[in-house]
Amino acid sequence: MNYFGTTTFWLKKMRAANRKRPAVSGKKNLAYLLFLILISLFYVLRHDISVSREPLLDTQTAMEGYGESLRMNMVSILPDTTVISKEREQLLTAIEERIVTYLYQIPDYSYINSLKTYLRLRPELLEQFPSAVPLEKGDYFVSSSYGIRSHPISGKSKKHFGIDMAAPLGKPVYASASGIVLDIVRSKKGYGTHIIIKHRFGFRTLYGHLSKILVSEGQNVEQHELIGTVGSTGSSTGHHLHYEILKNEIQIDPMSSLDLKKTIYTHLIELKPDNDGRE
Repeated sequence: MNYFGTTTFWLKKMRAANRKRPAVSGKKNLAYLLFLILISLFYVLRHDISVSREPLLDTQTAMEGYGESLRMNMVSILPDTTVISKEREQLLTAIEERIVTYLYQIPDYSYINSLKTYLRLRPELLEQFPSAVPLEKGDYFVSSSYGIRSHPISGKSKKHFGIDMAAPLGKPVYASASGIVLDIVRSKKGYGTHIIIKHRFGFRTLYGHLSKILVSEGQNVEQHELIGTVGSTGSSTGHHLHYEILKNEIQIDPMSSLDLKKTIYTHLIELKPDNDGRE
């Protein structure tokens, strides 16, 4: 549908009406024109969003197909291991040709499910985007989840763009993926003293309310590298880590990322019990 053509049609109709009714208010005409422009922009933007999602959906369908074929390959009982290995390498190559584009395109972690079989064969990829907990096991509990909540200070309903992980003062905070320290902010408001790290594939992470910063801007960090300590700086009612993940500049729910690496490596350990539980 040609939305601009539709707007032009209605503008012509409006001009014709004006010629018949010269006494109509100029303000009324302007309001009518603005209304038509807004309606047209709404339809155009909705159409563009729909079109922009098509390549992602096509790639997702392809990745799901590759993933299922790879899963079937890994559980195959065919006696000819040479054939199985050759087929597996072809599938891995096909995935690797598309995976970088796919990881940049996806808006959140719900699209990662189609990659889990691949990640079991290429787990090192998990180091390059948020896939681990930024605190040590047993050091924390999730005190506030992602989404609408009653703000602990103002009491008003407000969107919470990350998760709060309650932990004792001074507990170590680690990078959840390798990347580069993009920004360090020291503030008495909001997230207080916090770090923003840029990762591959359009991911960024934010670590808020810290008591100490142990990295510097521009520094390259590895996954699980110590970057700071838990505090209560900024707008905070107690010691905790505010943790956010941004994907293509938009905050997303971090919960699905926390156990991603653990899930993959647990599966690998179960497949290889002779490694004494080492990753």
